[in-house]
Amino acid sequence: MSSTSTINTSTTTTLVVGATGATGKWVVKMLLDQGNHVKVIARSKDRMLSVLQELDSDDTKKTSTDHLTVTEASLLDLSDEEIQEQVKDCDAVVSCLGHTVDFKGLWGHPRKLVTEAVQRLTTAIAKSDNKKAKFLLMGSDGVSNPNGQDDPRTRGERTVLFLLRHLIPPHADNEAAAAYLHSSLGTSGGVEWCVVRPTDLINGPPTGDYTLYDKPPGGLFGAGVALRSNVAHAMVALITNPEKWAQYKFQMPSLYDNTKKAEETK
Repeated sequence: MSSTSTINTSTTTTLVVGATGATGKWVVKMLLDQGNHVKVIARSKDRMLSVLQELDSDDTKKTSTDHLTVTEASLLDLSDEEIQEQVKDCDAVVSCLGHTVDFKGLWGHPRKLVTEAVQRLTTAIAKSDNKKAKFLLMGSDGVSNPNGQDDPRTRGERTVLFLLRHLIPPHADNEAAAAYLHSSLGTSGGVEWCVVRPTDLINGPPTGDYTLYDKPPGGLFGAGVALRSNVAHAMVALITNPEKWAQYKFQMPSLYDNTKKAEETK
């Protein structure tokens, strides 16, 4: 489904983890620009404010941080009670966590960063007095939908994914996170969730010109690109638009920009 609707919303409160990352920062900015309340767990408040300032330019609206609350911590270092306090009163919880692309990030610990974050955040939602919070996870189209809805991979794609799964821990982590949502949470009620699976990610300002597909429409290699800012746009729409959430909850939509190429900016 092509993104043509606006992401107009009533005021929401959202907890974002991975908020200083390349996609998470756009989620925070877009929510704040709409007047929503945003809670962030980040190692540095100064870093959070700095990345938001970097997104502002002379021809765009400056982002107000009046409705931003930053807890300086590493998510996995927080106690269960502290995480429950973080999700309290939230309408949504968003994880844009990912492994950094360096030796420590790819092969160091925690190797199950994404999976452990998903487990702890969704458990906190389920145990808190507030069970209305929807959970959104940023994934990848390299992670197959565990429900078998995706088209079969080619032999070459299966070979590459086998190697990634066994040689590059972050890929196995992302697969395990998706499997946890399907197997442990399921679709029978409780915590509602959605995994947005973008194709090859690039940088640049949002265009809003993208499509959410029920399954990846192309192969694993060279099928398209997705602006990180458009991924954030889609996630914010899922948070703030009840009809869109009803369409994609318990699903793993794939996101592709509608243009094959987009100008990448640093």
